[in-house]
Amino acid sequence: MHDNMRWIRAALAALLLGALGGCGTQYQSVGITGGHRDSIGPGHLERIDFSGNGYSEPGKMKVFALYRAAEAAQAKKKPFFVLYDSLLGAAQNRPSEMPRVGTLGGKPWAYAFVKFHDEKVAGANDTAEVLKLYADAVKSPAVSQK
Repeated sequence: MHDNMRWIRAALAALLLGALGGCGTQYQSVGITGGHRDSIGPGHLERIDFSGNGYSEPGKMKVFALYRAAEAAQAKKKPFFVLYDSLLGAAQNRPSEMPRVGTLGGKPWAYAFVKFHDEKVAGANDTAEVLKLYADAVKSPAVSQK
C-alpha cells in the first residue's frame, strides 16, 4: 500500500512538472516561466521587456511586449505611445512598429523603449486600437502577429 502511494505521488509530480514545463509563457508579470517587466528611463522613456521560456514563440513575445506597452499607456491615461527598438533609435527619433525580439539564454525575449503622448505624433500607436486588436492574442495560446 505504501509503495502504491509513493508511485501515485511520483506520477502526479511528473504530470505537474510536465504541464508547467511544457507550456509557453502566458501573458503575466515576470515569474518563473517568464513575463513582463517595466522599468523607468532613461529620460522620458520607459522600457518594456517580455521574456519567455524555452517553449515560447518569439512572435508571441513581441505581441505581448506591444500589448504591455499599450497597457502602460492606458494606465498613464495616454492615448498614444511610440516604440523604439533601441536607445539609438529613440535618440534619433526612429520609431519602430514592433518591439525588438531576440533570445537570451536560448529563450525568446522582446523589448522596446516607449514614450507616451497625449496627441498623435509621427510613428505613434493608438493605445485603444492596440488593446483592442491584440486582446484575444494575449488570452489565447495561439500566436498572433502584426
